[in-house]
Amino acid sequence: MTFQTLFAASYHIYLGNAIWYLIVFALLLLLVKHYAWGPVSKMMEKRRQQVIGDLDSAASNRKKAETLANEREAALKNSRQEATKIISDAKANAQKTSSKIVADANENATSIHKKAEVEAKQAKTDAINDARGQVADISVAIAEKVISKNLSAKDQKDLVDQFIKGVG
Repeated sequence: MTFQTLFAASYHIYLGNAIWYLIVFALLLLLVKHYAWGPVSKMMEKRRQQVIGDLDSAASNRKKAETLANEREAALKNSRQEATKIISDAKANAQKTSSKIVADANENATSIHKKAEVEAKQAKTDAINDARGQVADISVAIAEKVISKNLSAKDQKDLVDQFIKGVG
């Protein structure tokens, strides 16, 4: 046997085996594709969709969280403004109330002062009238003693009026 025949014989053996290996490989490839690759691909696609969904959900949740945080911040700012407004309104009301109380007290004091003046004038008038009456009685008593006679009421009044004019 020569080298060429040996090579040719071995070539047919190897070529036949190679074809057989290729056919078996192709068959195995088809079986793997049908029974393993399809389910694995479906599973991987489901997993990919789930990951995409989770990422979208996380992004959506993050946006919601940011929106809620902004709303809370705005609400806090509004509540601070409302508190400031309430405090300023309370101060203004307190100032108005204080001014009203002071005005009422001044008005009351003025009223009391005027009433006291009126009462004082009335008391003075009453005192003067009372004093006139007493002076008249005293004058009549003096005049009776001096004149030793009783005067009539008209005469007494005339004497008192002349006496008061003289005293005034």
